Amino acid sequence: MPSNGYQRYTPDEQRKRRIRRLIIEVIVCAVLILPAIFVPVGSRLKDMIKPKIFSKVTLQPDTEGLQSWLDPPVDTTRSYYLFNVTNVENVTLHPSDTTIHVQDTPAYTYKIKTIKNITRWSDNNTTIDYEVSRLITRDPEQFKESSLNDTGAFIDLVRAIFRTQFEKSKPAQSFYDLAGENPFPEGKPIELLEGYTSPLFETVREKMVGPNTEKSGFIYRQNGSRLYSVSIDTDLNRKGQMKSFSSDLVQFQIASDYYPFPIYDSVTYPTMLFDKPVLNIFHSDFCSPVLLQYSKTVNLRFGLPAFEYQVKFINVNNCSNPNDTRTCEEVQKLDVSKCISTSLPENTIFLSKAHFYGSKNETMQEMNIEGFQPSADAHDSVVYFEPYSGTPLKASFRMQLNVAATIDPARKEEDGTKWTAIKKRKGVIRLVPVFWIDQDIKLYESKVKDLQKAMIIMNYGHRIVIGLAIVLSICFILVMELVPRLCNRNNRNKHSGYVKADTLIYH
Repeated sequence: MPSNGYQRYTPDEQRKRRIRRLIIEVIVCAVLILPAIFVPVGSRLKDMIKPKIFSKVTLQPDTEGLQSWLDPPVDTTRSYYLFNVTNVENVTLHPSDTTIHVQDTPAYTYKIKTIKNITRWSDNNTTIDYEVSRLITRDPEQFKESSLNDTGAFIDLVRAIFRTQFEKSKPAQSFYDLAGENPFPEGKPIELLEGYTSPLFETVREKMVGPNTEKSGFIYRQNGSRLYSVSIDTDLNRKGQMKSFSSDLVQFQIASDYYPFPIYDSVTYPTMLFDKPVLNIFHSDFCSPVLLQYSKTVNLRFGLPAFEYQVKFINVNNCSNPNDTRTCEEVQKLDVSKCISTSLPENTIFLSKAHFYGSKNETMQEMNIEGFQPSADAHDSVVYFEPYSGTPLKASFRMQLNVAATIDPARKEEDGTKWTAIKKRKGVIRLVPVFWIDQDIKLYESKVKDLQKAMIIMNYGHRIVIGLAIVLSICFILVMELVPRLCNRNNRNKHSGYVKADTLIYH
């Protein structure tokens, strides 16, 4: 060794040192990477995360899941579009063959707050009975105050319902004295939504049951009072399955054993959707089940896969396999008369998709209505679920209410203020659209981010661990390779300094 302490290695020694260094690097990399690859880290992470996810949706007393269910972290808005009939005179004069021309009104948008009140737990906490009310307020951002003065010609739903008791025969003159000869009176959409009175309504209200009977109005009737009562299962494997339903707005009750398939209430959804390609949801506003069918898996954002379910209307009485609603006949319109009034004859009030989206050409031609412009983006209904927890991330429900109204031929007088019935001609039943709703539901952004983090860990945890192992291995190799080189460089610099000093001394 030189006197200045700088150690010189022979090529053979350098080769041995490098081999030892390579062996250490290989061993350390193997220790880091191989367990990351072969140890089932992903499944263990899922086993750790799943209980935390389920705890947030578990319906048991004094749990986070129950509080979230009672006060859902969602924003819900509902826009109402009424159908303005633009050729009333022609339709009432020749109701049998005249094309009905309709136009959407502007949107009247409201905030929806669903309130649940638990009335009873079962002894073992496996079922709960609860009541539902709904608070509907004008959306401060989207509701336009200028729309308060909007007017148009709209089907009088109260008149159309009252007219059904006479079938196609001409009603007595007293009916026209109360309701008039024109089934499409001029009016304000805001009154049809938020409430109005009329001589005919004062006669009808005597037979109404439940709350909010002082006025007639699509929103007024449902706003601020108890709407229905439900009993559901709370067990995680059967969560949300309905056991019984009772409406407060109409004399309608039903038990789950009425259907041969499991049915869920409309505000509670099951967990673990991987083996649930269909969800049968009881639509509380219309007292009828609708089908949610799995369509595809989409990524709403990075690391957050969502199951897309599409809404379908089915005839549960016409299924090739009664236990599987996928085999039921899909229909363009669903009879919901029983949920409007028990005195209504069947096939009076119908629920359909907005603008009859997805209906057959024959159905559209038979209705003979012009003004529908159905499109998937504007009129179809879809729900996006996080599949583990069953949490709806966002949803768009677009439904349309229609009435099979008897239109008695009538003529508008020249002065424009009076209508005269044409007594020699019989009334004609026409399907007339009343309104459609566009309801958007969005989970709070903070909750979406929480689910996103959990899903990233569950679905990408194994890859992340492998990636970290590789990064650590690379860092270790860099340290092992660079540190000796830096040390050697420093030593060479020192040795070079010693040489220069010796030269100065001896010369």
